[in-house]
Amino acid sequence: MPSRIARRPGPALLLPLLAALVSLAFALPARAWVEVHVAGDDVRLAIDRAGAATVEHKVTLKISGGPLRTLDIRGVDPDAELDPGSYAVPLKAAEASSLASATPVALELLPPDLRPREDGTPRPPALRARFDGKGLSRGVFVLFFRYRTDLMKRGLIQQDGPSARISWTGPLWDDGYDSARLTVALPAAPDEPRVDEPRADAAGEAPDEGAFAAPTTLSTLRRSVDKDEIELLRPYAPKAEPMGWAIRADARAFQPEPAAAPPGADVLGRLADAAASSPDRSRTLYLAAGAVLFALYSALVALKGREHERLARAAGVAPRPLVPIPLAPRAALAGLALVAGVALELLLRDGTAGAALVVAATALAAHRTPRPERAGAALRRPGKWLPVSEAEAFREPPRARGVYLDVSTRAGKALLAALLGALGAGVYTVAGISPYHAHLLALDATALLAIFCTGRLAELPADPAARPVAFLRDVARRVRRSIKAPASAAPRPAAKTPASATARATSAAARAAATAPELRIVGRLRIPDGSPDADELRLGLSPRAALPGFVAIEIGVVYASGAGGAIGLPEVLLRVAPGSPCERAVERLAKSGRSSRGRRPGERVLAFTPRLPTARMTAAIAAALARAVSTPPAGATPTKPQGAGASRAAPRNGKKAVSAAA
Repeated sequence: MPSRIARRPGPALLLPLLAALVSLAFALPARAWVEVHVAGDDVRLAIDRAGAATVEHKVTLKISGGPLRTLDIRGVDPDAELDPGSYAVPLKAAEASSLASATPVALELLPPDLRPREDGTPRPPALRARFDGKGLSRGVFVLFFRYRTDLMKRGLIQQDGPSARISWTGPLWDDGYDSARLTVALPAAPDEPRVDEPRADAAGEAPDEGAFAAPTTLSTLRRSVDKDEIELLRPYAPKAEPMGWAIRADARAFQPEPAAAPPGADVLGRLADAAASSPDRSRTLYLAAGAVLFALYSALVALKGREHERLARAAGVAPRPLVPIPLAPRAALAGLALVAGVALELLLRDGTAGAALVVAATALAAHRTPRPERAGAALRRPGKWLPVSEAEAFREPPRARGVYLDVSTRAGKALLAALLGALGAGVYTVAGISPYHAHLLALDATALLAIFCTGRLAELPADPAARPVAFLRDVARRVRRSIKAPASAAPRPAAKTPASATARATSAAARAAATAPELRIVGRLRIPDGSPDADELRLGLSPRAALPGFVAIEIGVVYASGAGGAIGLPEVLLRVAPGSPCERAVERLAKSGRSSRGRRPGERVLAFTPRLPTARMTAAIAAALARAVSTPPAGATPTKPQGAGASRAAPRNGKKAVSAAA
């Protein structure tokens, strides 16, 4: 290396370093590439009798790159008064009428640009749309925005004899698109509106403002009592050119309303004016609806709390609301939470906060299954068992009175159906505006179910003298039918059955009918000492011809506490004398039950519990025991054994029948 370069390395490296620093200092920030194409603009023009119009745009945007944060719209009406509530939503969500993925849009009118265009004409007014958040990403979106303009003041509605000419020019887009559409809604008038397409003069210029040489425009007219709608459709929209529209309408559509009748002249007219919509009146109606909902739900929660407390105290248990606070603040908080929850569901885009408040209102209205106040509440005093007739024992107990908020009662069912019907009407009304909010409102029915479906009569401790009436009546009916079944079990002779086989089957059925035991079914009530009311009901079965040592067959129901109330567990008791022929006859069946001492000295009790607590299985056990302890009638011929093991087959079959049910 030459010594001259080796001695001076500093300046040679300093210059490249300085150039790099300058490049970094003056570098511009990188910008994301985005490309926007307008694929359509569906416009609706709603004109009132004064000539003011509401313009609604649904612009379809195809975005490449992105994200898109702002969009300038040129050619809007110069006197546009922007309405809030603009948004952009993906195309698929717009087709499904869903706003779950909508992006809010902020609109602002840009200051007028005084610089003329290249052809010397003034620049059109511009509107800027700002997309909140991260903007719009790549895809197809629908931009919805709305504003008001006064066509009458701007001279775009011109009276021409009996008709009026309405002209309007839409925005200009840099991209052309197919199927340009405009829907014009007008006040109802005798003559129907129609398309107005003036022809250009020979020089190719329009004769007056708003006239244009337009292609053929298709129109569809829809008429109703209060308004006329005409839909205009053109095959395409030109690039970077404003789209002009014109129609002819009846001039009487823009005549002012007739003067109001003097006070007292027209009552219906005054009522119609009072019901007319206005922002202040709408706000008042919303507040009144909220106050009514608060009062109604708070009253229902308070009445339910008092009703459940009264029934629980009468049953000897303490009420257990899910939220253990006093009734008055609990009812007020429930009504306030429900009103706030419904309001948030209807006002916010996300229904999570409102649903959480509705769940809180549901929890404040719900009740848990009551429990006895003291541990010894289940103990009972000594008493006597008294036989009563079947009709007296199985008489329906009186229904509870004054129970209107329980779905298990007729009044509760009717009231719940009425409230759900009112809720359904509200859901139907909201569904026409927003299906999403209608679904949220329908789910709020859980607040009503918490009132009517918790704290029911079935959750109170069961009365053993009244609750098992229906169950024991069903068991008695099944036992009686099972005992009498052999009398009607004779098979019908088939076409090819030999006469001897038919005779044998008939004789077997006759012998079975002759040996069927005759049962006496009675009710047994237990009356505690010193009390006029019974505290337990059982079903008693007694064959008229029983084996020696037979005491009784009793069917009772024991109730155990469960999450949804008391659960009935039936039990069949066979009382016999120890060492008697009756005990020896049921020796095989005793293996399927539990043995214990009876209530009297020298008495043995065999308890049988069905596998499922159903009337069918309970009746099967009772019928099998009744057959086992009964003696055949006098003169009945016993069935001859058919083989060596036939004598042991009958007891086995009886044991299998009992064990299968047990």
